[in-house]
Amino acid sequence: MRCYAFLQLIQTGYTMLSTQHAGSGLLLLGLSASPQVALAAQNWSCPEAPVTHKNTEKKSYPIPKGLPEKAVYIEADQALFKDEGQSILDGAVIIIKDSTQLKADLATYEQQTQQVSAEGNVYFISDGLELNTEKLNFNLATSTGEMQQADYQFSSTDGRGSSQKIRREANGVARLTEASYTTCPLDNNTWSLHAKSIKLDQESETGTARNLSLRIKDTPILYLPYFSFPLSDKRKSGFLTPSLATNVKSGVHVSIPYYWNMAPNYDLTLTTNFLSQRGVKLNSDFRYLSNKQNGAFQYDFLPGDNEYNNKNRYFFNLDYTRKLSENSELTLDAKGVSDNQYFEDLGTSLESSSIVNLERTFSYITRRDDWSFSALLQDFQILDSDNEAYARLPQLKLDWNPAKTENGIEWAFNSEYTFFSNSSSDDGHRLTAEASAKKRYGNEFAYITPAVKLQHASYQLDQDNDRQVNRTLPTVSLDSGLFYERELKDGKLIQTLEPRIHYTYTPFKEQSGTPVFDSSGKTLSYSQLFSDNRFTGKDRVEDANRLSTSLTTRFQNQRTGREVFRASVGQLYHFNDRKVFLPGETIETGTRSELVFEAAGELNASTRMTATAFVDTDETNISASQIKINYKDKKERILNLGYNQRQADYEAAHISFATPVTKSWKLAGSYEHDLKNDRMLESVIGIEYTDCCWKGRIAGRKYLLSDNTSYDDAIFVEIELKGLSSFGSSARKFLSNQIYGYE
Repeated sequence: MRCYAFLQLIQTGYTMLSTQHAGSGLLLLGLSASPQVALAAQNWSCPEAPVTHKNTEKKSYPIPKGLPEKAVYIEADQALFKDEGQSILDGAVIIIKDSTQLKADLATYEQQTQQVSAEGNVYFISDGLELNTEKLNFNLATSTGEMQQADYQFSSTDGRGSSQKIRREANGVARLTEASYTTCPLDNNTWSLHAKSIKLDQESETGTARNLSLRIKDTPILYLPYFSFPLSDKRKSGFLTPSLATNVKSGVHVSIPYYWNMAPNYDLTLTTNFLSQRGVKLNSDFRYLSNKQNGAFQYDFLPGDNEYNNKNRYFFNLDYTRKLSENSELTLDAKGVSDNQYFEDLGTSLESSSIVNLERTFSYITRRDDWSFSALLQDFQILDSDNEAYARLPQLKLDWNPAKTENGIEWAFNSEYTFFSNSSSDDGHRLTAEASAKKRYGNEFAYITPAVKLQHASYQLDQDNDRQVNRTLPTVSLDSGLFYERELKDGKLIQTLEPRIHYTYTPFKEQSGTPVFDSSGKTLSYSQLFSDNRFTGKDRVEDANRLSTSLTTRFQNQRTGREVFRASVGQLYHFNDRKVFLPGETIETGTRSELVFEAAGELNASTRMTATAFVDTDETNISASQIKINYKDKKERILNLGYNQRQADYEAAHISFATPVTKSWKLAGSYEHDLKNDRMLESVIGIEYTDCCWKGRIAGRKYLLSDNTSYDDAIFVEIELKGLSSFGSSARKFLSNQIYGYE
């Protein structure tokens, strides 16, 4: 026969609210005597009965319904209440108070102090932590206690461990002696952390460990005399995971970052980098954030580079944004390096080694209703003298773009003043203004949109006897299209047919004497077919008398509206020679552009394809093309194929893949080849091993440097411990950047 009791503390003792015997109804006693009187009246025990709840099961006991707040629930095979306020419980003992639950073979409970002593197969759960031990002393009122030789498990994670002694103090601090931790399953301690002592402070949300070691299969591989870690998602000062990498130019690269949580709204990360061939490089990264401003400052410093004549080298990057009002803000962005070879020597990718200039800008912008005004100061640190850009000192813009239109007409006005400066070319002032209007007529099946635009530019060149140049040109255009759709026979797909015609006219005006500050030719694309100007910037306005035609068809899922496949074809037709050109170009006399093809769609549930092609209809050849095929199935098998060709000077093919080899092993790689010059551009190979509680990755990379003659090598190694962090270089991030779909 099982014994049950609800106990609730009152001012001078407790009240037994109810007792229940198995198979009987609930008896409300309603006693409210002192502890001595109540126990004298209820000095009873229950006969032994079969155990119905094993305390070794890691399962919380359901809290009885109607249990008053702060009440203590007790259940046991046998129970004896003594006059001095002590309860002796024997056999499958269960004690519950709020979120704290205890199960044991034997237990004593002190009514006055709520002190519990338990022995034999003790299972204890509180605040998401489960513990198994042979002996426990715990106070339910103060949540303090101690246990010996305990195994613990976090309820919400796979984290578990053991400790020779666990003591919880009244201030919320928990102390563990000779403790271990792992996320591996039982009997599989592939890795584990061991510490002489651990202190967990819930109030400061901080944990500290002393004499900490990381063990792989019981073999120590890393030792830290002191380690501090957060007990919540809040930031905390301390060392972060170190990283390891290697490349040809710097050798072995070991990084040890330290994070300093200076305040809730600003922090600093200091990283010491040991470069075996160059020396010690110091990185600092400061960030701050407030209601009206935010920013970041990065400064990297390498004193006495062994590979650069022992010269000091540095890089800095400053980002700052200040919100002046609801509609106005200031921004500052400045980058700089010590020398032109910095990214070539210390960059970690082909992209960084190809940087030719570094931008520095200071800007102000304000918006009110439909108006906006901005001011910009822009300069560059030139790393390649063949690519010197113009500085803007300053650039002022005033724009009017009304959100609401009157009578359906969309009006716009844009104006700009800029002073351009360049050490190797003429400085000059440029003032531009542009006014435009357009209106759309149509419905869901057809539309026509006439538009008109007037563009003015005025130049004054400081180094050419203050020569002035003025230009005013109108542009008119007419855009039109139809929309047809039909339901296919299976009823699952809808096919659309969307023809489009766009006409643009801008009269010719001689512009060869106009400087080129920020203009360049636009690369032909499908969207460019419908642009009013084939030049970027404001220094050139195309003499356009052309017609664009295109046809698009789409296949869409009728139920979801998702686009399954899309194909477009279009072409430009010129009615006059193009006499406006950039320096180094000549008059274009062709009557039509290349035929532009675009297609994208799902070949099946796992495969998607995108393709573009430019066909020279005069020479009947493909002048440029690109095709990509991406495959990824439910088994995480990935295959990406790519081909890219531009004119006669570039042709390259790319392949990347990732596939599970076994349940634990995954192989990944990529390769890009220059077909024109028959050389490798980049190759990557990576291997990943996954266990139930850790992952290991290693990746190797070889890539062509920007000089187009030499190569650099790099190796990335990363070990990820489940539930903790990863150490080594970020091989996963590197592989995900190289292989589309890799996770």
